[in-house]
Amino acid sequence: MDRALRLTAGIAMLILFIFGIWGSNVHWFWKAFLLFMSLNHIQSAFTNWCPVMSLYRKLGIKDCCKEDEIKS
Repeated sequence: MDRALRLTAGIAMLILFIFGIWGSNVHWFWKAFLLFMSLNHIQSAFTNWCPVMSLYRKLGIKDCCKEDEIKS
């Protein structure tokens, strides 16, 4: 789950960054979405909850167990 979540966030932020490079005429939605993602990352650091994690659990992606975290 952790790797899938990081991959999703990384790809989304990269896409938003590329849109931002194209100039100042970027639609406000993309700027608002980037702001939402940033604020969501911050709250996730404190609460350990993210909307995407809930979606991934419904899709069947499993959380890593504590033993896997210790090995890596």
